[in-house]
Amino acid sequence: MENIVISKVCGLCAGCNFAILTATKNLQNHKKVTLFKEIVHNDNVNKMLKEKGVSIKDDLNQIKKDELIILRAHGEPPETYDYLKKNGIDFVDCTCINVKKIHEEIEKFSKDGYMVIIIGKYGKTSGIMHPEIAGSVGYSTTKPILVEDEDDLNKLNINLNKVYVTCQTTFNEAKADKILEKIKAFCEENNILCVINKSICNAQKQINIYSAKLAKTSDLMFVVGGKKSSNTIELFNNVSSYAPTIFLEDINDFKTELKKNNIKLSKDMKIGITAGASTMKSELEELKKLLENEIGEKYDD
Repeated sequence: MENIVISKVCGLCAGCNFAILTATKNLQNHKKVTLFKEIVHNDNVNKMLKEKGVSIKDDLNQIKKDELIILRAHGEPPETYDYLKKNGIDFVDCTCINVKKIHEEIEKFSKDGYMVIIIGKYGKTSGIMHPEIAGSVGYSTTKPILVEDEDDLNKLNINLNKVYVTCQTTFNEAKADKILEKIKAFCEENNILCVINKSICNAQKQINIYSAKLAKTSDLMFVVGGKKSSNTIELFNNVSSYAPTIFLEDINDFKTELKKNNIKLSKDMKIGITAGASTMKSELEELKKLLENEIGEKYDD
């Protein structure tokens, strides 16, 4: 059906896709492939990997020497690498190249005497620090300042004359811009040298741009992905400002969610489908078929 459209840019980013392909590819050559923590915040992806034979472990102490460890795209602190090397455990590092660059710069600037400020979801509202932030913090030689919103700036305590600022790659860009603006102004007022790296992932930007464009011409949008996924939550918040939007963690729940939101499908309805950077494209194609079948059953003669 031409009225049901999948966003031109959406789904697994290059970093997540590489991590998943690496995990499955290594199954051919290694009997025990283990992910250290969930590869992405998407239960369907993790379930798929488990079904293929990949294990998932959250505790380094549970890992055995005969396992091949896959480090996910979110990145890990230095202690993780130290533990694996010290214990002679083989691993493949699938940290996203953008996150790697952030780690390298945090380490470099902190060693050069800069106070490090990291903008991201450190757990202020959720109580759970985003894994990317947890990894990045470990690369600063001094304790970094964590900022999640503009209110945090009221408590800025900078005791050095130069500052390096970076961002969680999946942080909301509009929020980051406002925070960066205020940090820049604060530094100018206090004669503090300020180096800014607005490290928002370009893939995330493009997903939001194309999804918003689709939403503006749609009567209904579906955002597919894990509800623990930071980038998918941000995408849902963006898209829902342009069209009625349903957040689906499991595509098979679409009927339940339609009923819950009191939405009835029609053959003339324009429906858009998109997903965050941790969702497989195959899920979106499957949802499209489910919607086509549902509309077809209701309106075919």
